[in-house]
Formats: sequence, C-alpha cells, structure tokens
Amino acid sequence: MNQQIMSMAPLLLIFVVMYFVIIRPQNRKAKEHQNMIAALGKGDRIVTNGGVIGTITDLQEKELSIEIAPGVVMQVSRPMVATKIDAPAKTKKVVAEKKAPSKTKKAVKK
Repeated sequence: MNQQIMSMAPLLLIFVVMYFVIIRPQNRKAKEHQNMIAALGKGDRIVTNGGVIGTITDLQEKELSIEIAPGVVMQVSRPMVATKIDAPAKTKKVVAEKKAPSKTKKAVKK
C-alpha cells in the first residue's frame, strides 16, 4: 500500500507543478481578456488578432464596428479583439535644424 502511494507521488508532483506553471496563469489571462472585451466602449482603439488597428464606432452583443481608415468601417467579432490601445500615439513632427558651422579652432601649422 505504502509503495503504491510512493510510486504515484512523482505523478502527483508533476500535475501540481503543471497546474501552477501552465494552467493557472492561462486561466488568469483568459479571465483578463474577457474583462477587457466586456469593458470596451465607443471610441476605444483596439488591435485585432489579425493585426488590424481601429477605433470602435458601434457595439453589438457579439460584434464590433471599427473604423480602420476615414470612412472605412468593418465588422469584427468581439473575441477577435487582441488588445486595447490605451491612448492614441501622438506623433510629434521633428524639424531638423540646420546647424551653423561650428567655430572650432584648427591647428595652424608653422
């Protein structure tokens, strides 16, 4: 009897380790994804699993309408939303300034 329990101990240990390393984090990530999808609203910027970036214009129970370009709207299934982009990236125009010639002293040969 005791020998049978000892022979099953490594199997149980492997299962416990697999639970904490793989199953539990995966369930937590799935729950966070479901909460993110439930919290989506009009005007949110999202990225789909296919890599399409757009702004939500309309919400239905199982679908979203997203605008991917001015005047271009497409329907996306809610579970296909990969992530929500928190804030639109503000692009700054960097103007290259022409530097004035530097006034460095050159060594004069004598």
